[in-house]
Amino acid sequence: MMKNSILFFLLAASIHGVAHSPDYNVLLKLFVDEKYEKVLYKAENYTLSDDTQKDALPYLFMSMSFFEIAKIDAMKEKYPDAFKNSLKYASKYGQKDVERAFVSDYEDYFAKFRKAVISEAETFMDNLKFTKAKSYYDCLVDLDKNDAGAHLMMGMVYQSLKSKKESEAFYASGKKLISDKSCSMSAEQRVLLKAAIIRLAESQDAAGARAEAKALLDLGLEYFEDDKEYQVTYSAIAN
Repeated sequence: MMKNSILFFLLAASIHGVAHSPDYNVLLKLFVDEKYEKVLYKAENYTLSDDTQKDALPYLFMSMSFFEIAKIDAMKEKYPDAFKNSLKYASKYGQKDVERAFVSDYEDYFAKFRKAVISEAETFMDNLKFTKAKSYYDCLVDLDKNDAGAHLMMGMVYQSLKSKKESEAFYASGKKLISDKSCSMSAEQRVLLKAAIIRLAESQDAAGARAEAKALLDLGLEYFEDDKEYQVTYSAIAN
């Protein structure tokens, strides 16, 4: 399943050879050999040890392993919450790796992970399951504080949950990231940001706040000036 990523992960290990203790290299080797349960066992021990519980990598390897386990039908009975646990440990990893030291090394994983999380969260939003959606977007914020789309979606979640203070705070932080041009822009984050702006602007317009919707669309215009879907929404609301 992951054999085609062996070179990628071995490269990651070589890039941060100093940061990886020999034990963490063992986690890496177990992971590329698809021995996910062994990874979980060893990595969890590191998260519980006073010497290594502040290290980011054990949490990342647990997230990665749970993510892969969630795809394996034969393991679903033993690990029914595997995908949920992949979010849990991704959040913990993000809280530990405040300098984002390993993001570039594992960008392949983060791309796949974000895509899956965004898809699940969107389904929860469409089905009005806002509390469940919140945990997904919260994970994305933990993973990257500069994910403007995740901030805006958290604002919408809190608004739907009637939590005005939290909603306004996330709206403000998301808009600031956009206006300051400090928002992260991986391919997946870009997709989320566009979707968040369009969803929020359409909601504001439907509620009679067209000026507010236009201001939001104007804010994101330079990021999506060549995007057909964005321009259609912009024309319908701002013109």
